[in-house]
Amino acid sequence: MACATNRTLTTGLGIEMNDILIVGIATVDAIGRPLDEFPRPGGLRFFEHLTISTGGCAINCSIALAKLGVPCDVVARVGTDILGDFVAAELARHGVPTDGIVRDSSTSTAFTFVAVGSSGERSFFHTTGADARICRADVPPDRLRGCKLVFVTGAMVMDSLDGEPTAELLADARAAGATTLLDTVYVETAPAAEWHRRIVPTLPYVDYFVPSRAEACALSGLEDLSAIARDFQARGAANVVIKLGERGAFCRDTQSRERLMPAFQVEPVVDATGAGDCWSAGFLVGLREGLPLEQAALLGNAVAAHGIQAPGATAGVKPLAVIRAFMQANRPRSPGSACDPGGAWQSQREKR
Repeated sequence: MACATNRTLTTGLGIEMNDILIVGIATVDAIGRPLDEFPRPGGLRFFEHLTISTGGCAINCSIALAKLGVPCDVVARVGTDILGDFVAAELARHGVPTDGIVRDSSTSTAFTFVAVGSSGERSFFHTTGADARICRADVPPDRLRGCKLVFVTGAMVMDSLDGEPTAELLADARAAGATTLLDTVYVETAPAAEWHRRIVPTLPYVDYFVPSRAEACALSGLEDLSAIARDFQARGAANVVIKLGERGAFCRDTQSRERLMPAFQVEPVVDATGAGDCWSAGFLVGLREGLPLEQAALLGNAVAAHGIQAPGATAGVKPLAVIRAFMQANRPRSPGSACDPGGAWQSQREKR
C-alpha cells in the first residue's frame, strides 16, 4: 500500500530517492491559442498567445507533484540539445531531482506543437525524439528499491520500452514492493494490433491502469465504460480508472465495484494541456495517503480542475492544502452529467 510519509532512501550510489518514481516521456511544448482552424497548404493563420513549457507525461506529473508539495523521482530521456537543457532546468527549478534524466546525443528532445481551440481542447503535432529511446536499462534496480509507487506514463510512444520491457519493469517494481500504475498516450493513427502489442503484455503487472477514454476505447475496441474496465481486468489489470475529462473519472476496483467520480466545474477553462497528467499527480497523492480508489480519483479531479485554469501543463496547480480547501468549498458536477454510456451506466445503477 502507499505510504503517507515523506520518505527517502539512499541508494548504493549515494543518491537519495523518494518513494514515488515516475518513468516516461519528456517533451518541450509550444502551445498556441486560440487556434480553431488550420491554414490551407501555403496559407497562414494568426493566434494570440504562445507559451513555451516542458511537457510529456512524466515531466508534467513530476512537476505537478512538486507544486502540490509531494516529492518524487523521475526517469526520462532527452537530447543533448537546448530543449533537453530546458527540461532539466525546469525540473531543477521546481525541486525535482534530475539524476534520472538520461541525456542522449544521438537524437533530439521530443517536441510538440499544441494547438488549443477556444473551447480548451487540444490538437498535437509531435516528433518523438528521445522518448522513443527510453529503455529498461534506464531504470536500474537501485531506482526501484524503497519505492512505494512506480508510475509508467507515456506508453504507445516509448518504442524501446513499450510492451514486454514495460511488463518486466512493472514486474520488477512489484517484486521490490511497489504499487504499479500505467498510463498511455492517445496515438490516433495506431492500429488495434499495435495497441495490443504495446499495452496488453503489461496489464498483468498493473495495479492501477489509468487511460483516458479515447485510449481505453482504442485499446479495447469497446465503448461502454463498464465493459471496457472488465476487459482490462480480464487481461490482468487490478484496478481500472478511465479518465473522462470534464465528466470526471470512471472507477472499477478489484472487488468489481464501479463508480463515476464527477469532475469539478471551474471557470475559466484556459488550456487542458496536461490535465490528465495533473490528474495523475493528484491520484498518486491520494494513493500515497492511503485513500480509497474513488477518493484518490476525486483528488485527481480537483488537481486537474486547477491545471486547466492556466496556460501550460502545470501552471495552474496549487499546493495540496489549497486543493483540499477547494474540494471542501466546491461540489463536483452531478454524476449524471457524464456522457453516455457513462451517464447511462450511472443512472441505471441509481434506479436499482
